[in-house]
Amino acid sequence: MTTTSDSSNCENQPCSFPLSSQGDSLNNDNPINLSNIIHWINSFKFTRPKKTIVRDFSDATMVAEIIKYYWPKLIDLHNYVPASSLTNKISNWDTLNRKVLKKMKLPLSKETIEKLSMADPNTIFQFLKSLKLVVDELEHEKQLRLEKNQNCPLYIIINDEMIQVTETDCCTKEYLSKEVVALINKLKHKIDDMEHKIDHISSLICVKDRRIKDLQSQLNQLKKDNTS
Repeated sequence: MTTTSDSSNCENQPCSFPLSSQGDSLNNDNPINLSNIIHWINSFKFTRPKKTIVRDFSDATMVAEIIKYYWPKLIDLHNYVPASSLTNKISNWDTLNRKVLKKMKLPLSKETIEKLSMADPNTIFQFLKSLKLVVDELEHEKQLRLEKNQNCPLYIIINDEMIQVTETDCCTKEYLSKEVVALINKLKHKIDDMEHKIDHISSLICVKDRRIKDLQSQLNQLKKDNTS
């Protein structure tokens, strides 16, 4: 099965993601399908334009950016440089696998890393599907925690002072009004989201700065070669 795009930039259109009929049949019963993956990928703003998923993700840099978005403290983007050669792509995947994916319980075999680096469509789809499952689990846990906090507020007033308490205190303390507690929890959630976005933007700026330095270095080298 092949999904194509009429544009080389898929910011607003589905990315091209060719899959063989065999790969497609292997995933018919999985709740995460090709459309889910494409929609998910298109929700991100990467440091470089998206064109074809299998090629874009073959050097691991966009995967690193996705992980950085959800787990900002788990990964350093400066370890992953856009690559076109197979050797450099494998190097990126090796680093990502060793430093990050194993911690996420998504370890990759040497054979899988080679297939990812060679832009094998089915292998990349399977990996993105596995990553999406981990992300969905994370989002589900966040939602459960949010609902739990809403059902059992962790703030009380004692002698006109607001104090945070543990869950075991919930049934024995005098609480703030439900409206106030709901507002506090909502604001905390917004603050967490803003901090998350700030970390993500900072990481993107860092990547762009490194790219500018790299281009400047290449330009200086060209000038040096021309004058020699």
